[in-house]
Amino acid sequence: MGRGVYWCTSCQQELPLTHFGTDAGRGGLPRGNCKLCQGIVTRASKHKRSFLDVHLLFEYQSYKCAICPVVHAHGDGLHLDHDHECCPDKGESCGQCIRGLLCWGCNGGVLPWYERIRGQAPPYPPLESYLSDPPAAALGLTTAPSGSE
Repeated sequence: MGRGVYWCTSCQQELPLTHFGTDAGRGGLPRGNCKLCQGIVTRASKHKRSFLDVHLLFEYQSYKCAICPVVHAHGDGLHLDHDHECCPDKGESCGQCIRGLLCWGCNGGVLPWYERIRGQAPPYPPLESYLSDPPAAALGLTTAPSGSE
């Protein structure tokens, strides 16, 4: 390990220290995962998926929201969307109904609104396309039907 760099245990790369958060519990030393990998680990754990599953989604979507064209450097601001109608426990993801990575505006605003009015208003093609063929399904990462009525 050279000066100013650190090894990420997830992506197995030596990266600049600026790519790592620090761990106060370890005296301010860099965390074991770079910020991107730590975000993937967090999303994967929350949705009961593997690191590789979520990493594949990031790569497949080119670090962009699956609905709008906004690119998110290092995956910052992208949320792992899942079909809330599928999961029996409110707020908990079963892990089988993940759909894709969405920005906050799409995940927290546009998509939930559209799902509530779906079938009562004219279809909106970008959202219909996402719901009928989400990125996770295209990668074979989901077993639950998503967006079906």
